[in-house]
Amino acid sequence: IATAGRISHRERSPRPSEPTLAAYVDRVSAMPSEPTGYLPLVHVREQSARTHTWEYSDARSQEYYACLRRQIHEGVSYAGCTALVTGASRGSIGARLVQALLSGGAYVVVTTSSADYTQATRYYAQVYREHGARGAVLHVVPCNQASTQDVHALVHHVYSTLHRHLDYVLPFAASAAPGDVAHLDGRSELALRLLMTNVLRLVGAVQQAKRERRIPLRPTHVVLPLSPNHGELGGDGLYGEAKAALQTVFARWRSEQWTGVSVAGAVIGWTRGTALMAANDLAAAGVEQATKGRTFSAAEMAFNLMGLVHPRMCALAERAPV
Repeated sequence: IATAGRISHRERSPRPSEPTLAAYVDRVSAMPSEPTGYLPLVHVREQSARTHTWEYSDARSQEYYACLRRQIHEGVSYAGCTALVTGASRGSIGARLVQALLSGGAYVVVTTSSADYTQATRYYAQVYREHGARGAVLHVVPCNQASTQDVHALVHHVYSTLHRHLDYVLPFAASAAPGDVAHLDGRSELALRLLMTNVLRLVGAVQQAKRERRIPLRPTHVVLPLSPNHGELGGDGLYGEAKAALQTVFARWRSEQWTGVSVAGAVIGWTRGTALMAANDLAAAGVEQATKGRTFSAAEMAFNLMGLVHPRMCALAERAPV
């Protein structure tokens, strides 16, 4: 707590019980012994062909854990791949994803909605200097994901101006619009468009660009940022509705017979240090102690998500959403 009364949060990483990433993977992949019925903190589910519900898949989870361990011990090359990341401001999960992709040699297109474009580009230049591997490229584009015009212009820029094909799309742009059901306003609707409507538009625009160029056989892998919060916390505008609605993508993938696009959905738990969760950071330690649950740092969550863009997980997603 600063002299002026401002409260700030600083991560102490790694945890004493998890001095390495390998120890972290062992912890989050462990099957709890008590109470029965609980699942590993991080796991993969598969949609049942009979009930259409998402059920724990031990086989897919083990494959995912193997991908996480390969990231640690072998590394993953993204040389020759192009990734689009939205919502990558300083301290965010998206920013950590950009860092990881650059470290793997990817061509990364990152968007910024900052009013101070010069300051934003300075920040991304620093990110590139610190994390860019040989052959990596970081291309910064101004874009407001809540704008339909900007979403279509973004995809046109990638395919027609940069002449790049998107291998990965990670639409992590987010906006807080607090308010209960009696106080939904224009900001709530704007957030809904940013979090849900224009995510679908973005995927659709990528599909259309690929059809026009006749490149459906090189899949674009989309990682959707989902949430366990579907109204349980309350007072957060239409956030829960947006995240719940994104889950319809898994059914759309089959019913609309999407070609050239694979999908993975990540139900993102409590992540400390991000702008959306900043108000709750000081409560994280108490919540863990009281519930025996787990909160994640932005770096840990980004590491989890990079497991979903590992080539072996992408191959699984080409057959059915993960």
